[in-house]
Amino acid sequence: MLAEATQIPALTSVFLADAADFRPFTALHLWMVLGSVAFMALTTAMGRQLQKRRGEPGLRRGLGGLCLIIYATYQAWLWLPKNFSWPVSLPLEFCDMSLLVAAGAMILHARWVRSLLYFWACVFTIQAFITPVLQKGPDTPDFWLFWSAHIAIMTAAVYDVVVGKFRPEFADGTRSYVISFFYGAALLILDNLTGWNYGYVGPSKPGTPTLLDKLGEYPLRVVWMVLIAALGFFLAWLPWALARRKR
Repeated sequence: MLAEATQIPALTSVFLADAADFRPFTALHLWMVLGSVAFMALTTAMGRQLQKRRGEPGLRRGLGGLCLIIYATYQAWLWLPKNFSWPVSLPLEFCDMSLLVAAGAMILHARWVRSLLYFWACVFTIQAFITPVLQKGPDTPDFWLFWSAHIAIMTAAVYDVVVGKFRPEFADGTRSYVISFFYGAALLILDNLTGWNYGYVGPSKPGTPTLLDKLGEYPLRVVWMVLIAALGFFLAWLPWALARRKR
């Protein structure tokens, strides 16, 4: 009992040390990823159960509404005078757009929106769980808004695959990549005109470790980003293509 009692404060102190400011690959990071997976699994399980009773559309629309609420709350927070900054407060990041796409996929159920949600979640949003571009800890709204936004996007994507039975076709991946390419190109022009870094295609890099650190100097790393994104879209489509071929 004494050994257990000494271990608990030790674990607590580690967690609190991480909580002062967020750093990737710490206990706090692990807890947030595990909590995110648990929320996705619970929401999906609820959808499967409601599907048997024909009450699932209500949960799907509710999830879409939650995405809109998180989006509006996040933007309202960033646009407060004390928080507003032109380089970070505009809703131009892929994950900002992904929240709207997730809401559209859940509420409208249009295929092109569902496919965009699937590929953006698999290729872009998942990076926020692996290498979060976040420095503020859980004593700030920024921390909870960041995680809420990305959890909502991934939950909607997983829900649409498991409960909504979305299965991407090659044309879905191609269309989604073309949309992503031209949106990224628009951000590239904006970033170079302003010195900002929306979409991470500008000259600067985030202040936390990311995949960008391995891609060399600017602007060559943008070429690598385009190629890696194409590979990611292909790999996200491939398992479903192989499954269809087996059937």
